Amino acid sequence: MCQMHIQLDIVGGIAGDMFVAGMLDCFSSLKPKVLEAVATVVPHNVGHAELTEGINSGISGLHFKLHEIERDGIQHNHHGHHTHHSDGDHQHTHHTTYRYICQHLQQSGLDASVCQVAIDILTIIGKAEAKIHSKSLDEVHFHELADWDSVMDVVAVAVILDALKDTRWSISKLPLGQGLVNTAHGLIPVPAPATAEILQGFEFVDDGVAGERITPTGAAILRYLHDTEGLCTSAKGILQGTGYGLGTKKLANMPNILRVLHFSQPKQPLQQSDQVMLIEFDVDDMTGEELATAADIIRATEGVIDLLSYATRGKKNRPVESFRVMVKPDQLTQVVNACFNQTSTIGLRYRLESRQLLKRVLSRVDEHQVKEVSRPDGTKTIKIEHDELLQLPTLQQRRKTKYTAETN
Repeated sequence: MCQMHIQLDIVGGIAGDMFVAGMLDCFSSLKPKVLEAVATVVPHNVGHAELTEGINSGISGLHFKLHEIERDGIQHNHHGHHTHHSDGDHQHTHHTTYRYICQHLQQSGLDASVCQVAIDILTIIGKAEAKIHSKSLDEVHFHELADWDSVMDVVAVAVILDALKDTRWSISKLPLGQGLVNTAHGLIPVPAPATAEILQGFEFVDDGVAGERITPTGAAILRYLHDTEGLCTSAKGILQGTGYGLGTKKLANMPNILRVLHFSQPKQPLQQSDQVMLIEFDVDDMTGEELATAADIIRATEGVIDLLSYATRGKKNRPVESFRVMVKPDQLTQVVNACFNQTSTIGLRYRLESRQLLKRVLSRVDEHQVKEVSRPDGTKTIKIEHDELLQLPTLQQRRKTKYTAETN
């Protein structure tokens, strides 16, 4: 049994069509599934998906584009980075809203799992746009997804990610790009606002090459992989294949490509071991409100895996709050500093401990995110993510949803 690992080398950049082209160049067996799904979503009188061979700055690979039906004797082909429409060529209609596009996908006949991945990607973009423009999600009009070719990209991406849902991924540092991008709101520095919002927390590098290098759809793919715990730090294993997704830009001293590297490695066991630092300290002179605030801040500190606090008795039988903080070993110092800065303790203890844990897989049940764990005896347990229940207004609804998700 082997575990698949895919490295995305974001050389020229990443956009939806470049990701699809690179993946299909590497995994040709996925082509029929992708083309069938796109045909399900894109109206027949609009056109069909097309994969073509090409070359960008001497590197051969594939283009993924929408081959449109001839209208008035003119054949249209959309391809390349799908970025931002200017006010002159973009009109807000209900066909460009987040709600409409999601409804269209749900009614299209797509497989439910593929449809859900597509909607998850749309939601990542939609939330970023909503925050930038101070609107609700349902009010968002997609500048990025205003055309059929862009919707086609999202669906094709969803097919690929769903087919490879057990895959581990790694990515190169992201190219920052330079210059301005023409949007529906005028000229804006790159990365575009939605892209920058989506990729908070990712590492960028300025390679001195100008242009918009990452589109919102490309950013949403990376965010989706991160949020579903698919990303890891580095590529491992035996190289099995490569693929190249071509963009249409001409970059200075660099091909506009996305390179896909396919590795295989022995599948990880259900149980895995690692080591953590355990920090312990006691506090006997803080109020309940101060303790709650301190615990929240320490828990949110980078490097903290978990925090537990509990009431006990100290010297002279005084009430004491004891803290136990589990920390990644390489980030011990900053967490120790946070404990000293956020509480009144003047001393703490820490030690290295080994632990064993079961592998967790995130999936969806009835549109709710759940965590699946395989036990050594072969059984599986499912637990719904608590955040999925917060939007439900009553205890009864939360209990019912939790029971349904965890007993399916």
